[in-house]
Amino acid sequence: MSSKSWVAERSRLLKKYRTQVASAVSTVCAYLAVTPLENLKTRMQTHNFKNLLACAQYIWRTEGIRGYTAGCLPPLMSVTFVRVTNFSTYQAAKYAISEEFEKHTGISPLRYYNQPGSTPTVGTIVTFAGAGMAAGLAASPIACPFELAKNVVQTSVLLSHRSQASPDAVRDPNLRSMPRIGTFQAFKRIINRHGFLGLYTGYHLHALRDTVGTGLYFGIYETVKQVIVKEFGPQQSPFGPPMVAGALCGTVPWILTYSLDTRKTRAQSILLGKSKEIGEASTAVASSSMYKGLSVSLLRTSIQNMILLSMFEYMKLKINQLEDDV
Repeated sequence: MSSKSWVAERSRLLKKYRTQVASAVSTVCAYLAVTPLENLKTRMQTHNFKNLLACAQYIWRTEGIRGYTAGCLPPLMSVTFVRVTNFSTYQAAKYAISEEFEKHTGISPLRYYNQPGSTPTVGTIVTFAGAGMAAGLAASPIACPFELAKNVVQTSVLLSHRSQASPDAVRDPNLRSMPRIGTFQAFKRIINRHGFLGLYTGYHLHALRDTVGTGLYFGIYETVKQVIVKEFGPQQSPFGPPMVAGALCGTVPWILTYSLDTRKTRAQSILLGKSKEIGEASTAVASSSMYKGLSVSLLRTSIQNMILLSMFEYMKLKINQLEDDV
């Protein structure tokens, strides 16, 4: 195959799978960028730290740098696969919903949305939110076991040494060297103790959170992006509207579904504790707010979605231009 033919074939494949390629690459970059904040969020939800600073100091003094990166690399492949499933399902669902809407009303929400100067309508909002709900529900069976394992890994040191999760614990030099279970160890222990269905502990909360949250996520993202383009014009940086819309579509749904996420995380993180430690952990967080860790979570999701969606849109734009370069 000649060099020109190879380039043409590569461009054809990239254009055919541009949603999958763009979502995979942008997910990896966004996920790695906010891993330390994700670790802080999980600990704040599952243990009764006074505030974010106290949590960050505790992690540094007892676990060192590994505490901020725990559960990072092993789940990265699963997170990427889940996000690709999200975007792929969303793309297919929004066209299906738009076509169905057009059959009954004679108006295509997607064609109207792509017209210069268009404004949000009930049709466009329902199309994007409905497609987002379908995407969230479709990805939840894949995401739940891996998110459960991540939560268990991130809190394993705290839970295994629950009695040492106190102000005096930071003076113990041995805590940094205490072993942390890995992702595959977490899977194995959960299955051994609770069976295969143990991997779906808290699934009803996970599915509800992802269905509602993803519907709001895409509905807000597309609507805000449409308003920004209308007000400021289409001739602007590809990073502008997606970054602003990404920040909003990440924070608003997260505020509304955060209590569900906290309940899910607490149920999942104590799966591998000893009976006495599970009781102590449950008692410690029972009286704490369901919105513990919300501030760091909002910061995390804002940064993550600004990176994710701006890179996603930029990569799709560049891939669409490849055919003209061949």
